[in-house]
Amino acid sequence: MMRHIVSALAAAAFASAAMAQQPDPFGRQFVPSGPNREITRGLDDRVAFLGQKLFFDARLSGTTTTACASCHDPGYAFAEPRHVSISDSGKLGRRNAPSVLDVGFLPTLMWDGRFRTLEQQALSPFQRGEMGIGVDQAVKRVSSDPQYVHLFRAALDRPPTADGVARALAAFQRTLVSPASRVDRFLANNEAAILTPVEQHGFYIFTQRAPCSTCHQLFPLRPDGTVYSRPLLTDFRFHNLGVGYSFGGFADTGRYALSHLDAEWGAFRTPSLRNSARTPPYMHDGSLATLEDVVEFYSAGGRPNPNLSPLIRPLFLDGYEKAALVAFLRALSDPDCEC
Repeated sequence: MMRHIVSALAAAAFASAAMAQQPDPFGRQFVPSGPNREITRGLDDRVAFLGQKLFFDARLSGTTTTACASCHDPGYAFAEPRHVSISDSGKLGRRNAPSVLDVGFLPTLMWDGRFRTLEQQALSPFQRGEMGIGVDQAVKRVSSDPQYVHLFRAALDRPPTADGVARALAAFQRTLVSPASRVDRFLANNEAAILTPVEQHGFYIFTQRAPCSTCHQLFPLRPDGTVYSRPLLTDFRFHNLGVGYSFGGFADTGRYALSHLDAEWGAFRTPSLRNSARTPPYMHDGSLATLEDVVEFYSAGGRPNPNLSPLIRPLFLDGYEKAALVAFLRALSDPDCEC
């Protein structure tokens, strides 16, 4: 009996979410597996292959021990298990490195949205000192390797350059499209049996009771008003949750440092929840260790501060509802993914 009730709740939640976010989220618009054509159309495989080699090459750092993959580890869905990133010098950063899976879909990058393209972002670790050397020195090291010289010629018809490094790294990251989860298949087929009764109830909480999907939208809109073809579970916007607030201020003011808008004081980008079970710890500062901690944080209404988002309020979830929501979040990951 309980299974049928939960299934009905999940079906109703699904219908409401789908109607609110797009007229027809299935069939022609959503392909639950394989590379996304919006990302890979026109992509030169040679450029992406070059970018993959650069992404994992620690010789691009001062100590030759740090690579892009040091903070975006494929073993953790291209995120990192540390609270915050560590630069090549051993200095601790202020933020946790988020996953770069599906990063090619994002209209802005970084927790504060400071970059609009992957090409812009690619050179940032060199500019901020995270790699221990500047990009010009990294290019010199690459230029001394005959294999790299050949790969740059084959892919970009030029010798190694900073622009070429940025283009190649961006091209590789655009190929990092997360595989389908059971939730993807549930949404594509509208078959409740794909999820367990507890996960179905978690979906109802996610879309109706809480609702988390206000910010973690299933099918967000592109800037041009059209709908993305896969569940991305983000609104691409910036919200103040109170994370990091203490003694009347924020150690990291987030989007405000870039925009200088009072409304964005302490606000950070809504991350995607795809594969979130594989990317602890959570929040921009890695301050929440588990998904259970995240659910507790939201259930309590975030952390009060003068600029708390009006979307954040106490949810008063009971123990079962919290467990169901965590179960749904775990179903957003593909446990067999070797990404």
